[in-house]
Amino acid sequence: MPSLSAGIVVDLNRIPSILLQTFLAVAEAGQISEAARRLHLSQPAVSGHIRRLEANLETTLFLRSANGVSLTERGAHLRERVQDVFAELEQILRELDRTRESSGTLTLAASTTVARYFVPRIFIRFHHYHPAAALHLIVGNTEEVLDHLRQQRVGIGLVEGHQRSPGVRLEQFMPDEIVPVCAPRIPNPKLRRAIEGLKSVRDLEALPLIWRESGSGTRAVVESVLKDGGVNPRKLDQGFELGSNEAIKSLVIGGLGVGFFSCWDIQKQIAMGLVRQINIPGLRIERMFSWAVPSGELAGLPGDFCQFANSIRSELSAVSVRPLNEAG
Repeated sequence: MPSLSAGIVVDLNRIPSILLQTFLAVAEAGQISEAARRLHLSQPAVSGHIRRLEANLETTLFLRSANGVSLTERGAHLRERVQDVFAELEQILRELDRTRESSGTLTLAASTTVARYFVPRIFIRFHHYHPAAALHLIVGNTEEVLDHLRQQRVGIGLVEGHQRSPGVRLEQFMPDEIVPVCAPRIPNPKLRRAIEGLKSVRDLEALPLIWRESGSGTRAVVESVLKDGGVNPRKLDQGFELGSNEAIKSLVIGGLGVGFFSCWDIQKQIAMGLVRQINIPGLRIERMFSWAVPSGELAGLPGDFCQFANSIRSELSAVSVRPLNEAG
């Protein structure tokens, strides 16, 4: 009869895992009703699970009040230990899944930023567990990635934008923030004063902006957020439009205008002092890198790769460049 926490002896054979899962949900939510909503159960069912668990353990786990429930000292001990047990079980299951051999060629289409910063790191780890797997990576903008998937030229995609396409669904992968940047020293005094005098999002209408091409996920997100902020798209400068982030960086570094970049893509240039981030009151451009997958169940090598990548998201965030608002 193993002990899970101080003063509580548990016979795991007589405690169904659903009771422990319900216990953790109630402990996190602090209310029976909210835990029931998260678990898709009725409130009486959740209350019944807690009563059964307390009866099995012969102890009180929660203190009830008009504001909800709170853990007793023994309840807090149990939560800590059960969380550890479930985390260890999840890790074991991931390791077992990784040892299942996957072979063949993974054909993947990805937008520029995720293709550069995430796909190689993921595949290196994936290949360690599945050395028979090969990779064919196609890089394009979000619109092109979705077209590849729709035409069944690839098995899975990773995109930066919000565009949707018939027969394709998007599943969240990794958060991102797009930031406006300019050169630290602007040769043109008029442009320099205009950037220094930015007071609102609408002030961008008077600045030269350096854009990615139409179909780019970054451009679509930026245009949408600026429009929501009261900017008239027709008034935005469209003089610079380039099909490469590196080309845009060169123009921005040269002091020709303002560019918008994923925080993952511009951190190095900021650290080197080649560009600086512009803080505009009221402007925050957040988005989500997403998997683009065919309708229906994702199986085979694409499914294995997607599942593996999702399982190491926290590791990718730790070893990759951190978003600017988390830096320091």
